[in-house]
Amino acid sequence: MDYTKLIKEVGRGKNHARDLDREQALALYREMLAGVVPDLQLGGLLIALRIKGESEEEMLGFYQAMEEQVMPLQAPAERPMPVVIPTYNGARKQANLTPLLAMLLSKLGLPVLVHGVDEDPTRITSAEIFRALGVEAAQDQLQAQQQLDAGGLPVFVPVSVLCAAIDKQLALRWQMGVRNSSHTLAKLITPFAGQESLRLSSVSHPEYIQKVSSFFRQVEGRALLSQGTEGEVYANPQRFPQIHLIANGIQEILSDRQDFENVELPASKDVVATVAFTQECLSGQRAIPQAILNQLMCCLVGAGISGDMEEARMIIEQVF
Repeated sequence: MDYTKLIKEVGRGKNHARDLDREQALALYREMLAGVVPDLQLGGLLIALRIKGESEEEMLGFYQAMEEQVMPLQAPAERPMPVVIPTYNGARKQANLTPLLAMLLSKLGLPVLVHGVDEDPTRITSAEIFRALGVEAAQDQLQAQQQLDAGGLPVFVPVSVLCAAIDKQLALRWQMGVRNSSHTLAKLITPFAGQESLRLSSVSHPEYIQKVSSFFRQVEGRALLSQGTEGEVYANPQRFPQIHLIANGIQEILSDRQDFENVELPASKDVVATVAFTQECLSGQRAIPQAILNQLMCCLVGAGISGDMEEARMIIEQVF
């Protein structure tokens, strides 16, 4: 490909750059993931795309290229639909409750696959918390499938195992100083074909809800979409977000925003405090935050376990 020509098109600044069509984006991202784009041009393309912002057609092309590189897994037979949870941000100011959400979903009997980074020098990752909880990361396709089939606990697959090419793109952040398209794409990964899984997805600002919802409709994906908590998908215990279900090309609101006062949270964001809080919630020693319970109800509806939120509430009350 003529990378110089492409940079000239996408690198003219936010107001004058031209978007690539889907086929161009697919071809370009295939080469970016294959590692054949020279470093200088790769850096230029990544910065240009960050300044311009990826169009919907570009994201669809990039996503198709990424899908070709993702390690496939099979949904466990005769069990509920798997829930796929991305975790790429970790704890910045408050404790990371993504592992708690995953563990609770497993207790409800749903297969749960969590994927994300192993470490982040600036954040406390879900991987660190899972390790402290005794959840061993899968290191290859066979181990991930065996853990998934066995059930009982969430399966954590590092992105370096699930999609090594995307992991390499993510790592460029530490050389370039800014994120790139891969940080958006990684959160959309599912190793399951078609609508065989329910993806949890979050946005940083409410205005992006419709944009991401459109993406899931375009790829015929099934997802729960909400405003995230510091980039993670778990519901903020103090400010439960509006949650949307996208399925079969239709978007609906499952639960509206709620504010909760006097919510008990982990004493700090560190691993020890977060693990202690998580274990107490799992054992019944501590009340599970209502926002997380609400999110579990949405997951039950989204995965087809219950027909509506009231039925989901009854299931939650029986288990917890």
